[in-house]
Amino acid sequence: MNSLISKGTPSLHKAVMKHRYGKDPIFYPLRALSYALSHRELFWTVLKVACVGITVSIIILVILLLTALQPQAQAISPNLEWWAWLIAVFLVLFEAGIISVVLMSVSQSKAQTKVFTATMKIEGVWREDMIEQSMAKDLNPMKKAFIVRILTLPLQIIPFIGGALYSAINATFIGWDHMDRYFDAIQLSPKLQRVEIFGHELSDCRALCNPATYDLDNDIARFGFFCGIVESAPIIGFVLGPVTNAIAAALFACDIEHSGGLMCLREEEAQDEETNQASRGGPLDALREKGEKALQFGESVANENNNDSQASRYLKKKARESIVSTLSKKT
Repeated sequence: MNSLISKGTPSLHKAVMKHRYGKDPIFYPLRALSYALSHRELFWTVLKVACVGITVSIIILVILLLTALQPQAQAISPNLEWWAWLIAVFLVLFEAGIISVVLMSVSQSKAQTKVFTATMKIEGVWREDMIEQSMAKDLNPMKKAFIVRILTLPLQIIPFIGGALYSAINATFIGWDHMDRYFDAIQLSPKLQRVEIFGHELSDCRALCNPATYDLDNDIARFGFFCGIVESAPIIGFVLGPVTNAIAAALFACDIEHSGGLMCLREEEAQDEETNQASRGGPLDALREKGEKALQFGESVANENNNDSQASRYLKKKARESIVSTLSKKT
């Protein structure tokens, strides 16, 4: 019987729709923008980060244009050809972005944690047993697939197209970084994180060569791709993108909670239940054991009244019939 159930019942991953939690994750970063505008607490947090970030970025950009633009153009072409100036401008923009991100990292991290938690509380999903991600972990430079992300970072110099390529290559790991706040909130182990993202446990190196990492049906990859696009937007992307993407991650997490929780946890619970049933001898054995106890109880009650009476024989007969009938229905 158990074999028939296992054959006729698909796994949880196959039984759900194309998007495991109901909605296409690629739209969460866009939805986060309108969500921030419609909630004053989130809006002011985003606005403060934007004002600080833009001010710092402008100051850094002006300083680099005055001090580093011409030397870099001359290093590219001593005759200062027009294309040398163009490349130098892209380099200055890239350098200004890197310096600004480093200088704003602490304030951005605080803002991301604040808006993530606030969004989940607004949606009524935040629980007392959840914890906020520590700043030390958030500011850890050794992100997922760190080497690949560093090697592909120069693609960001190319406006729009470069950002899209960078996002496509690192989509799964960008999405993982943003959803890490939710994973930390529910204290999900690293092993189960990999199971949730790749379908089974993989190291970062093996994941880079695994088709699941670049699968269009991979919800984390779809989410990470558009998060990367938002953060690659010229000028304001690296200022506002990380904060609005934290709201997007919270909205994604809320839908996961509303759907019943992460698939990896549901599958683990199902496996634990099957293991427990197997250790107890299976559901039929448990039912048979209960039936035998019920029969013994019925016989003891009947014996207390009168072992040879008609009521005694009647109770014994009905108890046996009930057990046989129940077992036949279950099988």
